[in-house]
Amino acid sequence: MRPTPSARPSRSAQRFRPVALLLAIAAATSHAADDVSIPGLAMPMAASELAPAAEAQTQAAPAQTERKSSARLAAADLPAVPAQVMAKPQTAPVLVETRQEVLVSPGSNTLIPISKGQINRLVTPFERPIVQTVSEAAITSSGNALYVTPHTDQPITLFVTPEDDESIALSLTLLPQPVPPIQANLILAQNGPGGWKGQAVQTGARTNTEQASKWERSQPYMDSLRSILRDMALGTLPPGYSFAALPSGASIPACAQPGLKFDFSKSQLITGHDFRIFVAVAQNISSRTLEFDHGACTHPYRAAVSSWPHEILEPGQKTEVFLVTRVPTDAPDRSSRPSLLQ
Repeated sequence: MRPTPSARPSRSAQRFRPVALLLAIAAATSHAADDVSIPGLAMPMAASELAPAAEAQTQAAPAQTERKSSARLAAADLPAVPAQVMAKPQTAPVLVETRQEVLVSPGSNTLIPISKGQINRLVTPFERPIVQTVSEAAITSSGNALYVTPHTDQPITLFVTPEDDESIALSLTLLPQPVPPIQANLILAQNGPGGWKGQAVQTGARTNTEQASKWERSQPYMDSLRSILRDMALGTLPPGYSFAALPSGASIPACAQPGLKFDFSKSQLITGHDFRIFVAVAQNISSRTLEFDHGACTHPYRAAVSSWPHEILEPGQKTEVFLVTRVPTDAPDRSSRPSLLQ
């Protein structure tokens, strides 16, 4: 059965349906564009990037102001710290030389700093020293050494003499100080009012040479010479050695080397028991570098020669020269027989 013409759509109506659909879609799209907007889409790129930063700075400024004001308030609330509470930089400790070489002379008072409240040691040039004092400090002796323990700040005055002779006495004043325990080696200087050229104290020399003899003969001969020269270079004296005046008629070393000038006008004489040491000055007076020749110095009893601090001297440079000599032994007294032929 075929449909009636009223029920079948016409061809023109079928032709316009796609066109109406397209128009409807276009209208819907237009309304959607009007209703939906993307923020920042129409803005310039620079504005869309800088706007958040500017806003952040605006928000950060009050925060910074608030932090500064709170810091000022906190600082104002803190009390001032007293100066004695604040940490002070630590100062470097002062080094104290606890071993001292003290030159002493009979008839002259010598000041020696010692440790307060601690035991101190004084090595005397006497084998068995005798102490005379009115001090209340604890003083004991052992061999040739004295041990002193002060209990107050008061100076300690004392006289030290050898056991068997009162003609020589060392006058000492000990000054207690807040320092570590001190060991002072007392070196007897046999000098008079004219310096080192005074008369030697024979008693002190005899007592002193006993200690020197023990030291010299406690080791081989060559070891004694090496130790003597080492002590001379270090500026110290061997045990029992002391300064002395040149004996009348004693011979002095003769030194001669081209380009070097030897000066014995201010020489030192240091004596022990078996050895004597002459100390002089040598200077290079030439215009070239010279080496000191140990054979340039001679003496009838020469034992060793050395120099310090220089062996090679530049023009004008000086050095000390040490000449060690043996002490001549006295010939034993003998009766003489007159000759019958005379």
